[in-house]
Amino acid sequence: MKWLPRPKFIYVSPWLLAAATGLLVLIVVTFALSNIQREKRLMTNAMLQKAATLYRVIRSGARASYVSDLRRGIWEPDPWNDHVQRVIDHLSDDPDLYFLAVVDGSGEVFAHSRPVMRGQKIAIRIPEHLSGKNSRGQFIYRVGEEKGQGRFFEVIRPYIPFQSIRPPLPLSLFELHKKFTGPADESLSGPFSLNNTWKDDRDYFVIVALDMKGYDRALRRLRFQVLMLSLAMLLVGIGGWLSLAAVQGYRVSRQALHEIQAFTGLLVSKLPVGIIATDKRGTIATWNKAVAELMGIEENSATGKQPDAILPQVLADFFSGADDCEDVSLGCVPEVRLVVHGEELVLNCHHLVISNRDGVSEGEVLLLSNMTELKNLEKEMRETERLAAVGRMAAGVAHEVRNPLSSIKGLALLLKGKFSQQSNEHETAALLIQEVERMNRTISELLSFARPAPLELTEVDMHALLEQQVRLLLADAASDSIVFDLEVTDDLLPVAADQDRIKQVILNILLNGVQAMDSGGTLTVRAWNNPDNKTVVLTVTDTGVGMGKETLSQVFFPYFTTKSRGTGIGLALSQKVIADHGGTIYLSSVPGQGTVVRVELPWYDVPADHPLWEG
Repeated sequence: MKWLPRPKFIYVSPWLLAAATGLLVLIVVTFALSNIQREKRLMTNAMLQKAATLYRVIRSGARASYVSDLRRGIWEPDPWNDHVQRVIDHLSDDPDLYFLAVVDGSGEVFAHSRPVMRGQKIAIRIPEHLSGKNSRGQFIYRVGEEKGQGRFFEVIRPYIPFQSIRPPLPLSLFELHKKFTGPADESLSGPFSLNNTWKDDRDYFVIVALDMKGYDRALRRLRFQVLMLSLAMLLVGIGGWLSLAAVQGYRVSRQALHEIQAFTGLLVSKLPVGIIATDKRGTIATWNKAVAELMGIEENSATGKQPDAILPQVLADFFSGADDCEDVSLGCVPEVRLVVHGEELVLNCHHLVISNRDGVSEGEVLLLSNMTELKNLEKEMRETERLAAVGRMAAGVAHEVRNPLSSIKGLALLLKGKFSQQSNEHETAALLIQEVERMNRTISELLSFARPAPLELTEVDMHALLEQQVRLLLADAASDSIVFDLEVTDDLLPVAADQDRIKQVILNILLNGVQAMDSGGTLTVRAWNNPDNKTVVLTVTDTGVGMGKETLSQVFFPYFTTKSRGTGIGLALSQKVIADHGGTIYLSSVPGQGTVVRVELPWYDVPADHPLWEG
């Protein structure tokens, strides 16, 4: 038997092997420490940015609260620290916030996210460069620790309270007389001061303390990852040298290749990004777990098949070259929408062609990132912008509508007094007064659209309320050849609602249904109990013209309307009212077949022994 000659590198000195291994360890450790320091700087900068944001929110929020009081006619507003406290109370729900405080140079607390701390003194050391009026924009930060609570990141920044401003209306004659004739110490101050200069010589500071639990967890995780990476690189280095020393034949090489393939396969299967790779023949060679979860197809059912035989056409086109970019080496990142198992998914697709050194294609790779949740967040942001737009237009609507409403109400009161209480005219005038008052309340709700108003929740009988609203529209609907079909279950439970606001929502939905049927039709109103989520479900179905998908996506936006004389705020207000009640409202429509409006409201109070609770 012939023995193969051993390569010379097998006899390399162990000292050279140790030196090479030590150099590799030094490189890995240096890289690891640099990476940890960089991540520390990034996380510190992130916390400083968040602290700066909270500081700006406190400044602008306190001033906005002060101006809001003036606009509401409060000419003797609360002290500035009360306005700051209101803003801090709103910010205290942030899970990353340890505490927020406004103190002076002696440590006296003027506002705090923990109300019990107001008026107390805390130990604080302020550097000289932060004191004085010229320290604006400067700050210091440190890492503190409270026993039993963990570490926190504390940022201290100078704060100048807002100054009083002149009121938008002139002073009364009495106040002017008192201002100029009274003693100097009794002259007007606060928002009525004629000298709006800030006279407080004390220095104030905002202290923002952020919880560092997430920072510490991230740092520990990073250190662990770096440690694992260092160990892996060290093991790879040692293993490489040992492999060179131990290579004696094909069997060892095959085993090493098998281990590498196993590691790569595990890495690919665990990635949160979907990976579909084809080989030279164009058949699927890699189908990781993320793709299996997205498509609902297991790996063993996909590998070995052509992409167009297993994938939706819009994804298979990437492998056929139909959707290639001009420069495939840079990859393609188009957005694709798919409906998988009844759920619409939004995917970012990154297509790559893998080529060898000679430029010959070795296969193709398609990376799939699920962007559905991000798109939903973008939709919620648009909803928030829509609510803000309604709030901005509320003041103008109130000014234009309230004045004529006052005249209408005054005329109705005059007419009511001219007729006997038993006459139809007296009842009509009373109804007119009632409706005017309801419209005035609606305008008030419009003004508070951006600032939620307290609800007067009571037990509301939806059966009686629906019958009442349908009766109001029967006469007008009959003249347009529209028939009402009211179907309410006998055991319909009451809902917890503000009756006036829910009445406004239902009337608005019914009117929309009537106005959608220009040539007559049937307006079906149904209501039943839903024991699955403990709600009462109301559906209003019309046989009108319906809406397309594009129109349906905008119906809750303010000012959007398809009616020639519509205002475009009815459904926006209805959605706001339903959301304030903890309910939901949905619209579905098919062009030419009508529209369905579905509203769900929580039950008022159901006894524990009620049969519906068994569901």
